[in-house]
Amino acid sequence: MPENNHPAECIVRVNQSMLDGLGQLAAYFGFPAVMGRLYGALMLSPEPLSLDDLVEQLGISKGNVSMNMQALERLGIVHEVWVKADSQRKRRKYYEAESDLWRIVTNVLQSRERREIEMALQVLGENIERLRATLGEMAPEDRKLAEFYLERIARFQALFRFAQMALESVVGRENVLDFGAVTRIKIE
Repeated sequence: MPENNHPAECIVRVNQSMLDGLGQLAAYFGFPAVMGRLYGALMLSPEPLSLDDLVEQLGISKGNVSMNMQALERLGIVHEVWVKADSQRKRRKYYEAESDLWRIVTNVLQSRERREIEMALQVLGENIERLRATLGEMAPEDRKLAEFYLERIARFQALFRFAQMALESVVGRENVLDFGAVTRIKIE
């Protein structure tokens, strides 16, 4: 049976739970928890929020908010939006969350995972070339170990090439899932 809360308390608790959960999710994927909390604050806001709004809502420094908002913006997870200026809203940047979850996933995969896979393939390739270039000059016992290394490194290289192909097949697709249709909740 649901807790007997005041309706406003319920909204505050749900908001806090979502911010905490998105912070934990961000940390799980190797991002600062504050990035998840910032995204959550924007996602749950019906109106764009300024940096000052986010500072007040999350209780963190403006520098921390600004730095993490720049990272979120680079990832395409939040967008700066124009808000008509009034006496209190002059010269402030306002942001809103990207609501297309598939776009968020593909943006993150493209910007971070693709780069990591490419770097790993580069290191693996360089090490294979390095070993092959000196293989003929090696003593027999070193040559045997180098051949063992080549075989093992080639396995890693094959795995990362597969990961690269899988990633490209995911990020190369348009929005294959209609999250909007899946998540529509009928409120009665």
